[in-house]
Amino acid sequence: MITDLIKKRDSNRMILLRERLVCTFFGIYTFLMFSSLVYANWIKPYDFMFSPLPKIAAIVLIVGCCLSVLMRTASQSYFVYFFLIFLGLLVKQVSTLAFPLWVFVMLLMVSKVDFSKLVKVFFYVNGSLTCVTIVLGYFNLIPTFFSPRGIAPDGTVLLRQALGFNWVTLPAQVFFYLVLAYIMIKKGKLSFSALAIISGISLFLYVETNTRNPFILEILIVLIFLLLKSPLHHFLMRIFHSKLFGWTGILIFPVLTFLSVFFATIGTNGGFMKIFDHLMSGRFALAHQGVERYGISLFGKQIIFNTYRPDRPLRGSYFYLDNSYIQYLLNFGLIMLFIIILLISLALYVQYQGKKWYVLLIFILIALHSFSDPQLIYLQYSPFILIIDSVIDRVRFDFPKKVHWRMISSE
Repeated sequence: MITDLIKKRDSNRMILLRERLVCTFFGIYTFLMFSSLVYANWIKPYDFMFSPLPKIAAIVLIVGCCLSVLMRTASQSYFVYFFLIFLGLLVKQVSTLAFPLWVFVMLLMVSKVDFSKLVKVFFYVNGSLTCVTIVLGYFNLIPTFFSPRGIAPDGTVLLRQALGFNWVTLPAQVFFYLVLAYIMIKKGKLSFSALAIISGISLFLYVETNTRNPFILEILIVLIFLLLKSPLHHFLMRIFHSKLFGWTGILIFPVLTFLSVFFATIGTNGGFMKIFDHLMSGRFALAHQGVERYGISLFGKQIIFNTYRPDRPLRGSYFYLDNSYIQYLLNFGLIMLFIIILLISLALYVQYQGKKWYVLLIFILIALHSFSDPQLIYLQYSPFILIIDSVIDRVRFDFPKKVHWRMISSE
């Protein structure tokens, strides 16, 4: 049976079957991992229900990956996949989190599968779960919680709520990536009704959760797409198809990585840095503290975060690394961060060659978002890191002479 399967791997029917199987396993994994975002996950009476789900998700991912590999003809790009998985295992041993390992296993599973189909699966699964969680949380039909957001002029404490999620900022963060997924699905063509819905939900989430970064970026998205429906459409499209915009998309991740490391290294003693850090809600003071405390290593270190938790009060001084680039640098190491940023930049070069301006716009927004928040590679929030699969599958080896990276159509 296995021999027959191997012989048929290159048939169109087998390719389509594999794609459907991969999308199914990806959808199940997304469904299971969403459980880590809800508040009930932190409550002990619900522990019997939620604690097994991450392990089940890992098993689903491994089984899906094995089946996917069996149904696909092996290629030289497997050398890269297995190197990344080995690197993920190495980082797992010395770091706080094992998540890069699961990202690389996922990349192997989804190899040669249309990225836009994965985004669509994520949008429908995560979007449905997010809507249900927010509605049930808003009406207190599932466990949720509130945290202080400030003091009103009359002395009353202002609250923001988590809407069923395990932290108050999460519904806004998840919705931001759902908006980007919708832009990807619609290929940059958003209707007035879609823009109105995005605006309404963004405003609602800002009022309820007081989460600024996603709200600002979502308003920027709405303004851009409204201008695309105005007489300025052709002018904006010339900008989006220009070399300047293309190379901005390609280089924005390395540039923001460099700036993040630079700002985290110099600290916040200068006048400009004090103002900038205040605008960033103290993120770079914490980043500087992290660099001073843990240093920069090749493969990451055990980082001890001390954060607000919904199940207990803060103990001691708050410490967390919100900036994606700094969190990954300290947590996963210099080599891991370099590989992630390099592969994203190469993937965006492919998109630039394919004239997919809306993909470049999406990733420019992700790069800006990652400057303030840590969700860049976390699959519970976003499928967009999986775009680097399009780069890995272009690698060809010509032993012992050199390594080729084939530049072919982005489709």
